[in-house]
Amino acid sequence: MRTLLNPRWLWLLNTLPVALLLLFFWAEYNVIQSLLEPASRLAWHWLGAVLLGLSVVHAAYARWLAARRRQLSTGYALGALGIYIVGLYVYGTQLQQLFPSAVPRWMVPADLPLYAGTFLMPTLAHAAAVLVLCLTPENREFKVLPNFGAALAVPAVWYLFAQLVMPMWHYGSGPVAQHVLVVLLITGTLLFLLALSRGVYILARQRTATKTFRWVGLLLVAGVLPLLGLAINNGDLRMGGSGWSESGIFGDFSGPWWYGLAVLNAALLLCPNPAGSHARLVLFLGRAALFGYTLYFFLVFLPFLPLSVVAVAALGAGFLLLAPLVLFIVHVRVLSQDYARLRPRFGRRSLLMGLLAAGAVLPLAVAGQYVWHRATLHRALDYVYLPEYFQPMATVDTAALSVVLGTVRHHKTNRGTSITGARLPYLSSFYNWLVLDNLTLPESKLELLEEVFLAATPANQPRPETEIPADLTQADGQPGPTAPSLPRLTKLAARSRYDARQQAWVSWVDLTILNPDSADIAEYTTQLTLPAGCFVSNYYLDMEGRREFGILAEKRAATWIYRQIRNENRDPGLLTYKYGNELELRVFPFAAGEVRRTGLELLHPEPLTLQLDGQLVQLGEARRGATLPAEVNLLSAGATYLSAAQKAALPVVRRQPYYHFLVDNSVGQQGAWSTYRDMMATAVRSPGLDEKTTKYSLVGSRTTSLRWPEVSPGETRMPVEGGFYLDRAIRQTLVRAAETPVPRYPVLVVVSADFERAILPTDFADLRHAFPESALFYELRPDGRFVAHSLLRDPAAPLDTLAAPAAASPVVAWPYAKNATTYLPANGQPDLVLSNMPVSTKQPTTLATRNWRSGVALQAQWRHQLHHPETGAAAGHQLVEASFRTGLLTPLTAYLALENDAQKAALRRKQAELLNGHAALEAAEDQRMSEPSNWLLLALLGAALAGRGWWRHRRLGPAAA
Repeated sequence: MRTLLNPRWLWLLNTLPVALLLLFFWAEYNVIQSLLEPASRLAWHWLGAVLLGLSVVHAAYARWLAARRRQLSTGYALGALGIYIVGLYVYGTQLQQLFPSAVPRWMVPADLPLYAGTFLMPTLAHAAAVLVLCLTPENREFKVLPNFGAALAVPAVWYLFAQLVMPMWHYGSGPVAQHVLVVLLITGTLLFLLALSRGVYILARQRTATKTFRWVGLLLVAGVLPLLGLAINNGDLRMGGSGWSESGIFGDFSGPWWYGLAVLNAALLLCPNPAGSHARLVLFLGRAALFGYTLYFFLVFLPFLPLSVVAVAALGAGFLLLAPLVLFIVHVRVLSQDYARLRPRFGRRSLLMGLLAAGAVLPLAVAGQYVWHRATLHRALDYVYLPEYFQPMATVDTAALSVVLGTVRHHKTNRGTSITGARLPYLSSFYNWLVLDNLTLPESKLELLEEVFLAATPANQPRPETEIPADLTQADGQPGPTAPSLPRLTKLAARSRYDARQQAWVSWVDLTILNPDSADIAEYTTQLTLPAGCFVSNYYLDMEGRREFGILAEKRAATWIYRQIRNENRDPGLLTYKYGNELELRVFPFAAGEVRRTGLELLHPEPLTLQLDGQLVQLGEARRGATLPAEVNLLSAGATYLSAAQKAALPVVRRQPYYHFLVDNSVGQQGAWSTYRDMMATAVRSPGLDEKTTKYSLVGSRTTSLRWPEVSPGETRMPVEGGFYLDRAIRQTLVRAAETPVPRYPVLVVVSADFERAILPTDFADLRHAFPESALFYELRPDGRFVAHSLLRDPAAPLDTLAAPAAASPVVAWPYAKNATTYLPANGQPDLVLSNMPVSTKQPTTLATRNWRSGVALQAQWRHQLHHPETGAAAGHQLVEASFRTGLLTPLTAYLALENDAQKAALRRKQAELLNGHAALEAAEDQRMSEPSNWLLLALLGAALAGRGWWRHRRLGPAAA
């Protein structure tokens, strides 16, 4: 333990934490600096200079001591304690200056002001340990009772002070008096902890104590107090007849492992030291392996030590807060004795390597479990959100996934359930970092995974992509404020010019919006459908007399930032793809009677008419030089654009339909195969259908496509698995049909005894090109009738009930009627044909800024990704980067208009976080008091406010009487 006097510890426990704190503060300052007044900026500069100076001074002092082979002294310990405690107190007085109310709470971590206590606690603890060691040299014997007496005297003096002195205090309640109270609080707490730590250290090293006394003491410290603390924290042992929250007072330590490790740790510490060296070595390694358990609770409770003296004085049970500190000192002392005993036999290097290896057992076990959780979760997320439509599904261990999903829920921040704000202090943060990349998996996606793989009861609601609910519902699912009457569009205008260089029109669509309602804080929302080959290249929103152009950002990050700003009633504007070719525009806020202007720039190869909120606007005009050639074949972009006139000249054909049955093969459908088989056999006898071309797929958590079977009449069983994942089955069938165009098309027919259990999205509009004949699929009823459902809007909702599927519309074949490579709807609208594999968006020569041909290339890349989502992260990042480079909106990006540089910096930071994580994860919610170390600063810096309120109560009470 006396190795803490080595100056090398200054690098780990002093220089490194201060440097990390400086980096954290610098990163946050770069985000909020544009919102700060000059005085606040000066305070930040002083804070940075002080932290930098402390880091440099510690490093230089450590180097100086090491060069002279000196150890840390009492002078250093007293100086470090004084400087850091005074620094923390001064920092607390400047919090309002450093974090003014002008900085929105969402823009920085909610507990950022408390990071100083988090990172400086190792320095304070090390300085206190150095002081105890310097005051207790090894070559002298010291008495225990004076130290414990001094420790107990502190809460006793405080109690008497509160009862006798405070009521008669007549020196006012101004700043000076508050400073006096804080100084008394800090001084008393420091004396209490130093006296207690020194007493425990002396007791642990005593050689004259009897074996019985030492054994009883170890049993109390290593066994009774830890188990008692766990029982009280978890509510297993209730105090005063009242229970605590389900996550415990300080965290959820209710699992059997916590109690088991406490018992094992106590047994190893209480075990008599064997005489043999090898047996002593085994015991030493066992104690070292359990040291991680002791160290964890020491770190968890270390920030609460300043409150322990108050708890002892006020509640009488505050000694439980001190149990981890006492156990830590005892455990370190026992390991030191083992090390000293074994060093002559095994050598210093071997023992240190063994100590490190054994000490890493618990951390590595925890990290290994978390890595396994990450792999299991990502395998399930890949299957649902990045599926492979042309290869068999990767195996997902459903039993393991069930455990992982439960653990993800367990570690998600549950505000207000414990003092620390986390289910497991530090471990929850580590879990979220390692498994979730510091992002979050929303409850809706957790439920979807449970429905797909575990056949959980569905919520019977379609699941949209990341979006902002129209009713202002919060991201965590809690209801927000009631939405007022929406503003309306009063004027729609257009400005167009023809760009001969790119052979396309460049048009601005300008919107004038009025809020006719008398209510403030209204939001304007509208949708706009774009024809094929029309792309968004810019966006603006007028704010406070200036025109702010939108920033092209990753869609999830932009949506999250918009939601946060909207909660602050500021001025964002958001433009995204909602589904298919439909855009969604949001502008917020509108005051009563306010008029606002916004607009977007479009690139389109030919004139067109747009409809928006019931108003029409003409973009471009017929002119010479603006007409398209026979066809625009953009081979470098991987696509071909066909105008409405060009498509009308193509041959019209009618493909032959065939049934593709999607048979419910989920859990709960055992024994239904014979009924389903008879229903399908009756349906395929319909006139005009070739039974030989009929296909069917078994749909559970996976989709297995087969030809129409020759099933023996006696067969009544089929394997079942997971939930009825109809979303995956429909997408897989449509994509496979689109990738291999033939003169036949599938009529999708769902066969299930309980269609409401089907797992469906809000729409399949992004695959509109894959079903040119009809946007319907059908549900087959036992009576032989068909119930139509839409693929474009709310597929779970039934439409008409028919005797047979409706006749499909004709299509046009491209490029020829025979050997056609693509079939397009004969709807008189332009279209985009994916003619070959799109080139990599990493080639900058193929993508010009705000160029129409670049838009065609991005659209081709997006459609290819829809067919091959397994390309996942790499393809998605390429498409996002290409969108940024070209300035063209894609379904993975969004245009976001922001009003200041701080919002833009926050957007860049959130965007980087999301791009580095899994595509299915979302932006994490605001963190509030996520770690227990925050409470150190609360204790030291909040004492002034607490003391002031208590003081006034004590003084005004007698006066009022």
